[in-house]
Amino acid sequence: MAASALGCGGSSTTVRPAGAALSAETPPDELREDEHERAAALYEQACKGNEANACGYLSFMYDNGYGVDSDLDNAVELAERACAEGSAYGCAYLGYLHRLGRGVEQDDSRAATLFRRACDDNDASGCVGLALLYKAGAGVSRDDSYAAELFRRACDQGEGMACYSLGYMYAHGEGVDVDLDQAAKLFRAACDGGDRTGCQAVRQIGE
Repeated sequence: MAASALGCGGSSTTVRPAGAALSAETPPDELREDEHERAAALYEQACKGNEANACGYLSFMYDNGYGVDSDLDNAVELAERACAEGSAYGCAYLGYLHRLGRGVEQDDSRAATLFRRACDDNDASGCVGLALLYKAGAGVSRDDSYAAELFRRACDQGEGMACYSLGYMYAHGEGVDVDLDQAAKLFRAACDGGDRTGCQAVRQIGE
């Protein structure tokens, strides 16, 4: 991630709702840069109180060196703990680490298992991670149609990158029938969700 839990975060930018206070429940991709140190402290305190998602969020912070000194070993340990304790975010992040071989052995099959667990628990980044594996045939048999279903699931949860990816598939007939109107709608949804690539696609359509 220096990225969201997917690989996470990609080109999407999430803005915290106006007036929403910073807390241990604030996802890392909603943080402003000047909040990193305070957020890391909140996550650490909550993680010590056995809040699994906070452990997953803290994993992201240690992986990227946001508000704390970068510590990949600690990031892996925290992601493993978060996932084991039921955090979908933690499972998705651990899947990302296995996908890249970051601090752990590179293992697409293990990444697929972790992404699936997160996606089944309605974590959009887990669905995106799994979709990308099915699209590439990495760790699983390639299945563009199923990848499209997974992108749709994540897009419906507001994940901009998923909306863009699904739009691209509609534009090129990958796993779905070509539908340029649907592609355009998805690119707009991606842009509205903060995905910069989606915004570029919208501008290109308008030219």
